[in-house]
Amino acid sequence: MNGQMDVVVSKIVDALSVPAKAVFTHNGKPVVYLAANGQFNATEVEVLARNPDEIAVKGLTAGGTVALVEPGARK
Repeated sequence: MNGQMDVVVSKIVDALSVPAKAVFTHNGKPVVYLAANGQFNATEVEVLARNPDEIAVKGLTAGGTVALVEPGARK
């Protein structure tokens, strides 16, 4: 029998969680690419915490669509 649990050691106020694949580095700073008007625009964020699957960031509003692949990156 197996089990899994998450232990909360502290709460991060005013943070949003995004997939780890959605955070990129641009000019040495963390950014996410938000969808707007049919294109993706780089938005700088502050990384507050991370795990292998998710990153807690500050600097975004809830409800946006983020890219999981850097726009313009070659396949």
